[in-house]
Amino acid sequence: MIMIARAFDRIRTWLVQIRTPGHSLPAVIFVIGYAALLLCIPAQLVIRPLGAVGAPASLWGLGALLWWILITLRGHNPVRGLTGLRLGFGLLTLAVLAGYAAGHLTGWYAPPSIRQSTDEFWTLLPSTVAEVTATMMSAADRGLLAFAGWLGILLITAEGLRSRDDLDLVIRWLVRFGAVIAVLGIIQYFTGFNIAGLFQLPGLSANSEFGAVDSRSVLNRVVGTATHPIEFGVVMAGLLPLAVHQSLFPRKTSRRRILPWLPTILIGTAMPMSVSRSAILAAAVAGLVLLIGWPWRWRIRALLILPFVVVGMRLLAPGLVGTIRSLFANLQNDPSVSGRTDDYAVVLALYAENPWFGRGLFTFVPRYYRILDNQLLMILIELGLFGLLALVIAFGSAFGGALLARRRTADPALRHLALAVAGAICGVVLSYATFDAFGFPIAAGLSFLLFGLAGAAANLTRRRADPAVEPTVITTSPRGTEVGTRT
Repeated sequence: MIMIARAFDRIRTWLVQIRTPGHSLPAVIFVIGYAALLLCIPAQLVIRPLGAVGAPASLWGLGALLWWILITLRGHNPVRGLTGLRLGFGLLTLAVLAGYAAGHLTGWYAPPSIRQSTDEFWTLLPSTVAEVTATMMSAADRGLLAFAGWLGILLITAEGLRSRDDLDLVIRWLVRFGAVIAVLGIIQYFTGFNIAGLFQLPGLSANSEFGAVDSRSVLNRVVGTATHPIEFGVVMAGLLPLAVHQSLFPRKTSRRRILPWLPTILIGTAMPMSVSRSAILAAAVAGLVLLIGWPWRWRIRALLILPFVVVGMRLLAPGLVGTIRSLFANLQNDPSVSGRTDDYAVVLALYAENPWFGRGLFTFVPRYYRILDNQLLMILIELGLFGLLALVIAFGSAFGGALLARRRTADPALRHLALAVAGAICGVVLSYATFDAFGFPIAAGLSFLLFGLAGAAANLTRRRADPAVEPTVITTSPRGTEVGTRT
């Protein structure tokens, strides 16, 4: 209750500042609002006339892109020139536009040989050229708009968070939102009831059924507000390094030692309850990045605590640890793994039709092709070789920006924050090889938000390293006029 009261006090203070002449809305509130819409509203709830693009977080991201374009054109953006993040994601933007144009120029088709034997009967019915073309054009438009929303929140996060307090505040609320949906997941695991299925918001309708509970080896697989247990698990794995950072470097006002660790415990407990290999791999890679960057004393403590964590999970959720272990021990006999490897030959044959620029983002529609649990292969088909290389460069620019921020600063908390963001990026990006992440709105949105946080840390430390550059806060006034205020 105290935390909620403080949050309302902070919001009331911001609202008073906005009404005061000369003050305006800071971008940090915009980013926190996006995180709330992304994580706390079930992904299936959308504005029905707009379809999948009508998700509140997607529309919020499009607004962020418009805001960034306006402030940049009017010269109020303090970030000037070509940064690593702008270069990486600028190339990815060109790849998305090139794929969109290539798809419309060359057209689309659905070869019968690409279908899976496990497809439902209705998906095996032949499709007319007109039907395929209409569906693909709609899918290409949806992909373009979705990417624009992700790009918008990335740019506002990277170039709108202009202080250490902004970074801390965004990460703090990200962890809090993650803890809330982790609680929903834990309840779902033990009761078999998904509370998120009860969520109803005015103006929003479900574009697909949600609230059902999946299972694996008689265990409930946690979904929460996500569309699938894999997405839930990967999102929890991506938030876990940020939660660890908040626990290790709590606010000075926090006097209790156990309270800062509560979000980490909740997120870490809910993550394996998705019973997902992707989540475990993402968490393991993120943890490995943290271990490499930690002092030896922290590494030893973490390795000593880990066995107790496993024992605690065995006692809390009997059968869960054994089921997860069997997921990795029986890889050669797992049909989901063999299904992924069977995709390679078919995918490469379709890729050869448009090898350089692909056919358009989101145009590999499962109804006409097959379910492809590999976002990297999906990018190869949809955006071609140029798109895949651009994606790798974009990922590298975000990860490199986080590491560069860590190297530039001597502040222990900021160094660890950059390390946590780098670990989260590594874990989430690794999961792209195990599921089609761009098809899951929460996982995709969180990815670009993490990339933006890496860019914000890099920009912040760059200005600290160069005293001649005076930081500026990107804001917008109540009348819609963008302004730049000195800090």
